[in-house]
Amino acid sequence: MAYRPLNSHEMKFKRRPLPTFRPKFADKVRWRMARDRNLLFLTIQDKYRVRDYAAKRSVKTAELLYVTQNPRTIPFKTLPDSYFIKGAHGWGWNILCLQGNFYYFKNGIEIIDIDGTLKDICADNKHQLTQDEVIALCTEWMSNKHRAKEWAYQHIEPNIIVEALLTPLNDTELKDYRMYTFHGVVRAINIGSARFRRDACNIFFDRDWNEFELTRYQEARPESTPSRPKRLDEMLAVAERLGAGLDFARIDLYDTTDGILLGEMTIYPEGGGINSPTICPAFNHWLGNQWKLGWRKSCEAFLLSLRKLRGRNKKKAA
Repeated sequence: MAYRPLNSHEMKFKRRPLPTFRPKFADKVRWRMARDRNLLFLTIQDKYRVRDYAAKRSVKTAELLYVTQNPRTIPFKTLPDSYFIKGAHGWGWNILCLQGNFYYFKNGIEIIDIDGTLKDICADNKHQLTQDEVIALCTEWMSNKHRAKEWAYQHIEPNIIVEALLTPLNDTELKDYRMYTFHGVVRAINIGSARFRRDACNIFFDRDWNEFELTRYQEARPESTPSRPKRLDEMLAVAERLGAGLDFARIDLYDTTDGILLGEMTIYPEGGGINSPTICPAFNHWLGNQWKLGWRKSCEAFLLSLRKLRGRNKKKAA
């Protein structure tokens, strides 16, 4: 029986026979990593250059306070009390400056409290950095490249950027709304935050904020279902402007007191990991089906997936 994508009125991914040949979403991500050499990826994956890409489409980003290729030139004395320092050419390369104190933020899992606010990290030396350690860490980032398998990262010019701290609108925690945008249309929305990552929570909605009910969950659902953002329609319009002309991009947006801001554009979500973005096969097939690669490229994606599975099985057998 052929797999039938769900329509907007049918959100429960009930068990049904899956096709023997139909690449999942992650299969197509891995195909892109191995085969797609679109030079535009070098711009939109770059956390510095994507700012200009967004501005040309009337999309705002966090205020840029400084950019450099020499971390020793960061003007610490003239920067505000709180801000972020980021490696524009990698992932998780984030340092938080809060009231003049530096913390290795990474993805925030270890320093976000249960209510979504920052822990009392002023008394926690585990994540605290000195200014010299900040410079050393940024210098290390400048000489590194993020994941060799992710092609675009290997060709992004390294930069250290300093951005203003964002304030969430009507919330204690800044959430990123991950808009899975296919051929210029948002088809699914996932919510990310440091607290969700820490508690291993995962939830997906359609563009009308109906929850996708999965057949299998590896991560927990949030204790309470996140409410529909008041500016959801604006988020959809922003994501679709940014995703126009691309077969797929995950566009991460923030709802802040300064408006809807672009966080980043991601072309290799979760590095194409098997069973991503969920462990629900039906949903992953449906999501992959939104990405129209054409027959030849889809075949390549499927074959690459088989090779990966065979390689993993060999390792288990060894």
